Amino acid sequence: MIAVLQSAHPLRHAASQIGYWRTLHPDLTITGRPLADTPALPVLTRADVGRLAADTVREGYFHAPQVIAPAYAARLARVVDNLVRNGIPPVFCLVYDEFWNMFAGLDPLLRALLGEGYRLLPADIWAWHVAPTEGASGWGPHRDLPRLDALRADGRPRVVNVWLPLTDAGPDNACMYVLPAHLDPNFPEHVDGGRFGLEDWQNIRALPAHAGSALGWNTQVLHWGGRCSARATAPRISVGIYFRSADCDLRRPAPDPARTGCAPLPFGPALALPFEARLEAIAGALDLYNKRIPSDFPTTWEAIFAFARRHRRGT
Repeated sequence: MIAVLQSAHPLRHAASQIGYWRTLHPDLTITGRPLADTPALPVLTRADVGRLAADTVREGYFHAPQVIAPAYAARLARVVDNLVRNGIPPVFCLVYDEFWNMFAGLDPLLRALLGEGYRLLPADIWAWHVAPTEGASGWGPHRDLPRLDALRADGRPRVVNVWLPLTDAGPDNACMYVLPAHLDPNFPEHVDGGRFGLEDWQNIRALPAHAGSALGWNTQVLHWGGRCSARATAPRISVGIYFRSADCDLRRPAPDPARTGCAPLPFGPALALPFEARLEAIAGALDLYNKRIPSDFPTTWEAIFAFARRHRRGT
């Protein structure tokens, strides 16, 4: 039965055609420039930007207010839910413009943290669908890029991981947790090999987040997704993208074959990501962040990996 499912799965062949994705969600768009026509977005005030940038320098992370409307977040969450029901990993949501342009409202903050001309590396994308079942979980405790050169001397990051929930995330459905940088005994000198034990468990901070708000952290901060309880009533659906300063090429401090050929792209209205480039980006992300694919998609994982091999840049 599994072999039949694998061979018939749309990721084998149909997913390479733009028409498949347009038919799957005809209300969404796939153009060459996903940020050219962004929706009306809540605007971060100058005070918001100043406060959130200061939080990031001192504590290593920020928690921004809603940058997309709740109704818009709910619409996109339904898309991810539909992908998962079809045996397709959530990261494929980034084939659509809407999942790129929902980050546009963070531009003032990202410019304050990373400087003008900041960029994204297309392969460093991911999306999550944590089912509302007891024991389901996000990713375990980790640091994204534990290197001293990922921070500037003034504490501003060179790389920021932005995580945007499309459903409300709380302790019952695996919200994010963080050890704030100023309370971390290993930060910043020993993040590349220090101990993970805590002197005081009360330093851990839960980060419940409303749908459409945004969390972000520098790549040295210890963080993780929680574990669902039996009281969870909705999945935790979220999307994450790495952004980095113009003078930081993540391919050098964090070399990985999946990043080969993926040039950093300036993030703004001129961002060019045609359909084929999005398939390559998704394939690169599957190479980078694939550890849980077999367990999360037990009947379709072979088709998923076949897609990644077929669309990997340079193959």
